[in-house]
Amino acid sequence: PKLYTVNPCKCVSKPPTMIIEGNQPLVLEVVGYLTESPLDFVSFCLTSRTVSGQVKLASNLIWYDLYAQRWPAFADCFRFAGGAEDWCYLYRKTLQGKCECMLEVFDREKKLGFAMAAMPARVEYDATLGAYVARYLSASPVKPETIPEAEGHRLRVCPASARVQLQPSIEQKGGLGNLKLAYGEDGDPELVPGLPQYPGRVLEGTEGLQVGQGVELQWKMQMASPFGWWYGTLEQLQKVPGSQLAQATITFGHFPMTSRWYRL
Repeated sequence: PKLYTVNPCKCVSKPPTMIIEGNQPLVLEVVGYLTESPLDFVSFCLTSRTVSGQVKLASNLIWYDLYAQRWPAFADCFRFAGGAEDWCYLYRKTLQGKCECMLEVFDREKKLGFAMAAMPARVEYDATLGAYVARYLSASPVKPETIPEAEGHRLRVCPASARVQLQPSIEQKGGLGNLKLAYGEDGDPELVPGLPQYPGRVLEGTEGLQVGQGVELQWKMQMASPFGWWYGTLEQLQKVPGSQLAQATITFGHFPMTSRWYRL
């Protein structure tokens, strides 16, 4: 075999700036891996002017990831409603307690009567408490519930399968529409949603329902209250002859079989 000598002077590696400029997708992957908080992101951007310039091109996507990691239900709500374009701004406003979303809360106040149920509430984040504050929609006065940030999994937007028909949205006080900005007393723009109509709408149709599968039933105890969702098992489904209606029997296994709420 032939042996070759290598001249070290000819082995010129690419400067870091050239590597970064030529591999922006890789840089974004690295940023996503290294940044778990806004402070991490800002610190990474300050490593060099080149890095900052490359990351800036996709900074909104990174801020969305940071937002969704911390407040996943809020992110889902804003994305579905539309209009959220500046996720850095939205992050700051949410942290300041100036964003409010119409969400549904599982196991309201952790009372047995709300077990396996999701109830609509206006929810905001309180940084001083490190928790969400849920104000339930109800015909009767209800105290707000403080939900620790670690229990954020109890929050969700309207079920995905029902969104197209129920059309939950974020609205501005005094008007309808998607996500909009209102101006507070200090002149600073803030997100002030009004009362959406979807908690009071009825989900129609039986498409996709199968006996034996888990379902969520729209239910309310008082006429003036919005609908909540109760999870159960579809035991029977019978079409009403000559009609688009059907009669369903649902069992709620988290109640004792002797309870009047076990089977409806």
